[in-house]
Amino acid sequence: MRAVELKSFGSAQEVLTVVSDAQKPSPAPGEVLIEVRAASVNPVDCAIRRGYGREVFRGKGQVGAQAFPIRLGRDAAGIVAALGEHVDDFRVGDRVYTAPTHATQAEFIVADALEVAHMPPALDFIQAASLPFVALTTWNALAGQVALTPHAAAGMRVVITRGAGGVGSFAIQLMKAWGAYVAATCSTRNVEFVRALGADEVIDYTCTRALEALKDYDVVLDSAFDMETDLLKTLKTHASAAYITITSPKVRLADEFGLKEGLRRAEELLTTRVVEQARLGRRYFWSFMRPDGAALAQVADLVSRGRIRPLVDRVFPLADVALAHEYCEGGMARGKIMLDFG
Repeated sequence: MRAVELKSFGSAQEVLTVVSDAQKPSPAPGEVLIEVRAASVNPVDCAIRRGYGREVFRGKGQVGAQAFPIRLGRDAAGIVAALGEHVDDFRVGDRVYTAPTHATQAEFIVADALEVAHMPPALDFIQAASLPFVALTTWNALAGQVALTPHAAAGMRVVITRGAGGVGSFAIQLMKAWGAYVAATCSTRNVEFVRALGADEVIDYTCTRALEALKDYDVVLDSAFDMETDLLKTLKTHASAAYITITSPKVRLADEFGLKEGLRRAEELLTTRVVEQARLGRRYFWSFMRPDGAALAQVADLVSRGRIRPLVDRVFPLADVALAHEYCEGGMARGKIMLDFG
């Protein structure tokens, strides 16, 4: 089968290859074999290609003399090709989407059946594959960590950063579908785009001290890298308001100081932040994507009811994966960058 492989850390053109002789996997009990028709390129893929997370990979025995090539990819859509034993919720031929715990940029992948859901019926494979990673990153942050639900979110005031990006654009739609009031940040060129997603208030972060206009919010979902101090000031005090970031320094610290020491420093930093915010009656979280087929089924329902729409910026053929990485690193995408396996 074809698969995207990373032979070393470096630039996209130098280290990414599409091989045609990779071994096709077989599903174990409880797993689904998926023939992939589309996958996405996410900023984290580009970061890993440059060496981000190398100490974590090394700690898992995945980087070293025998470890390369590495496969990238965080989500995919395709057709069920085979089933492992004890899988009852899917049939061969089903159209599915997933964000599993392992690489998805290959013609065939296996995933735990609990990490897979049926695609929204009206979507094609490109559209469906644009959703799982950003959907589950958002879902674990807002539903898993902060415990928001359609009922709990109604009437809440939520700040979402980088509103034109993959996670931000999905999060705006989810929070509006659940009845929240949303303020979103973006660059000048994306103001109208983010407003069209449903944001009630759009903040151009290129303007000096733009966030000072935001006060007394209940939740911040932060996918930026250098706005935490200003964003915390937008939250209510002594009202259980929550700050949650999907760009924690945990992996960066492991890369800088080694896995053991980096994780110790990360835990120490997180504990300090949690205590500081608790003194102000706030909650503080670092969040990461978690595979969840049941959540993807709920996302599919929201899509089918017209509450969420996929946002695809550009589609590249699989052979042009290096160009897709370069475009992603340009930081200009509105929504998702996709790979077509056709």
